[in-house]
Amino acid sequence: MRSQLTRNAHRRLLAGGPGAPPCPASVLSSYHARARCLAASTPSLTLTTPPRRTFFGVFKKPARELKAPDVPPGYETLLQFRALEVEDARPPEREGLVTGFKEFFNHMRKRGGAAKIGRRISVPGSINSTQAFLAVRLLRHLLSTEGGGDSFTFADLKLILEIAVQPPRGKADNHLELVRLVYGETKRRIDHMRTIGLSEEEITQAIGISDRDQSTFFAYFITALTRFGASQEAVERMNDYQENLPKPSRVGAYTDDNFKAIQKANGMWIRVLRGLANEGLEDELIRSFSKLVKENGVKYSAGVHEILTTFYAERNRVEETKKWFSKPLFAGSIHPETYMAVVRFALRNNEQEWLESVMEGVVNSKPTKQVWDVVFQWAVLAKGKGVEDIKDMFKVMGSQKTEDPSRKLEPDGDTINSLISAAAEINNPYLAERFAMLGIELRIPPTIQTMLIQLDYRLDAGDMSGAAEVYGKLQKVVQGDEDVPVVNKYLRTLCASSQPPLERIISVTADLEHRHITLEPKTTRSLCSVFLRFDQQFEVIDTLSLHTVSYSLEERAIVRQAMMDYITDHKISTARVWDCYQLLKQFFPETSIEERVRLMDSFFDRKRPDMACYIFGHMRGHGNPAQRPNSDIYVKCFEGIGRFPDGESLRMVHNMLKMDTTVEMNTKLYNGLMLAYAACGDPIDALGFWRDITNSREGPSYNSLAIVMWACELAPRGEETAREIWKKMVRMDLEIPKVVFDGYLGALAASGKAQEEVKKLIGEMERGLGLGYGVGVETLGVTFNAIPTMEGKNAFADWAKVEHPEVWAELEKTGRRETMDGPKYNIERRFEA
Repeated sequence: MRSQLTRNAHRRLLAGGPGAPPCPASVLSSYHARARCLAASTPSLTLTTPPRRTFFGVFKKPARELKAPDVPPGYETLLQFRALEVEDARPPEREGLVTGFKEFFNHMRKRGGAAKIGRRISVPGSINSTQAFLAVRLLRHLLSTEGGGDSFTFADLKLILEIAVQPPRGKADNHLELVRLVYGETKRRIDHMRTIGLSEEEITQAIGISDRDQSTFFAYFITALTRFGASQEAVERMNDYQENLPKPSRVGAYTDDNFKAIQKANGMWIRVLRGLANEGLEDELIRSFSKLVKENGVKYSAGVHEILTTFYAERNRVEETKKWFSKPLFAGSIHPETYMAVVRFALRNNEQEWLESVMEGVVNSKPTKQVWDVVFQWAVLAKGKGVEDIKDMFKVMGSQKTEDPSRKLEPDGDTINSLISAAAEINNPYLAERFAMLGIELRIPPTIQTMLIQLDYRLDAGDMSGAAEVYGKLQKVVQGDEDVPVVNKYLRTLCASSQPPLERIISVTADLEHRHITLEPKTTRSLCSVFLRFDQQFEVIDTLSLHTVSYSLEERAIVRQAMMDYITDHKISTARVWDCYQLLKQFFPETSIEERVRLMDSFFDRKRPDMACYIFGHMRGHGNPAQRPNSDIYVKCFEGIGRFPDGESLRMVHNMLKMDTTVEMNTKLYNGLMLAYAACGDPIDALGFWRDITNSREGPSYNSLAIVMWACELAPRGEETAREIWKKMVRMDLEIPKVVFDGYLGALAASGKAQEEVKKLIGEMERGLGLGYGVGVETLGVTFNAIPTMEGKNAFADWAKVEHPEVWAELEKTGRRETMDGPKYNIERRFEA
């Protein structure tokens, strides 16, 4: 099935990751072989328990089949092309690539939602940064190969632009590059038509788009620049565009074409101003507006008023906000959105007195119904008005004379919604409910927006039963995707409760799945956390399969973090976290090497070196060389085995190291091997690595000396090697760390023949000898533990109690454990490579 093939390709692609640098070729080197395998295999992933023969087995339910991911049509083509491009392999036939590319963007157009609640305005769906990256790679290939962009009409290119300029849910790292590519192609074609002598009318006919306006493509380009952080470039582009506009034959003699072109340019300039404001570019914003007033005759319209006033209001710039708000408009009236920005600005900055004078002026100016709604919100937010007060204000509004005497200004659904929103904004759910009841009292039926607001504030108030009631009503009337944000919040709130209602959560997710809604990444993360907590592995797999395939890398990282947190939680059983790790490995091949090392350490801390080393093995076998372990990670793995020995795991990792041509042996690696082999009961091989260290150009480190002394303690006749090393250190007049000194004592004591020498050395340590340290708990503990006989241990203990009573008393506080070699004190000896 296509879904399985695509999911596999998607995972392998993400293992390398889009962007800079592009995923290495080895990530997808076996793509085609895997595809053939998958195509021939069972189409749906099925998890079953091991079979058991029972009499009642025939009555069992069949194993549950997991849901296939909701992969956009054509997306497989983008994935497959990138896979082959990374491999530097021959791409598929051009016709298939073009078909898949168009299929993907046509699907994204159809999945668009409503621009406004209550107004069924169709807008294209957006693509995330990963999808934009893949589209750039494929489109660049198609435009650069033989035939250029002949496979794409101007209508096709316009559709790509429509979708590419839509702001994505997350980052928009590659959207502007896609827009530049498409706009560049349209400009190249139009310039070529001019070069061969076509008239502007013939070019317009050749373009063949619905509005027959060449500047449409430029308008999309400007929109992208202002939405994706390049508004300063948009200023430069608009200046160039302005220079090429048709000029009047004489001053003031504008034709209809002149006037329309300037009007369209002014409309684009408004977008540029808004982009500059969004990016916080104050100087460029004021300079550009002043230039427009001077050169284009742009007036201080309501749109410009809203941009400039809101810019300063959001930054709490009191004097500038008042200045631009009070500046008279050339025509029209102030936008309701501007009034609301000013209301919130005044409340934040303790400017209620000024705000009250503004609102009084508004009420006395015969405002529109939409502005009256702002006045009502101000009454709630700033004046603390309740339901009865608002009723009186309704009467004042109704008494206002209108142009049509037969039509009075009356509250409607928008009015009630604005009041409910205001009550919710001041965290007063009781007042919000009263305003909702006021709507019913006035025979104003609740709208979808009413239900969305109610669901939102009931969630904030923790009224889960009330939220469930509203959700049930909402699902009966909702038509588009306008409820998706608040339903995502509903799911996250359910998941965050102390006792998550699992059946309710699954029911809500099923509703969204039926509508083919992709959840927000934070919601998917919450769902995975709850399903993992309740051991609902099938639900985790379904959730990941249905939603993560459409996420960008940044969005996938949000979901992955939930699984990382679960796996590293030591309160959860090892079996369950290992199952979760298997899902992480399957669904998130892009998991960083740092995260994988964290997981490996987590299993070492669980005293499961076998599982930790399997994680290391998965790193070693990763298709992306950048995801494979380097020498430091090998060392970290050997250190883990040193703490929690496992001979089989050690041999497995050591064999990987032998076969790894990218890792060069050094002292730290030899230290790690020496430590791991000594811990696994093979001190002879451990000492062999010491010889490798001494024969290397780098030579031993102090960590090497500490580890080799421990290996000497464990090895038969190891004291001989320890003496040789000690003599060399003394001869070279090296500074001897305490851990090395203690290790040397342990190596001598382990022979069972040098107790007097050990006591003498401990006495010299006590007297100083310039070592910088004295006898410590580790000194006596290492020596006692190393002595092989019970008689020797007792003799040493009797001596230590007399010579070092305080230190020995501290050692006894650590407690003793019985071993095959006799009693030993619980002192921790942790070595680092």
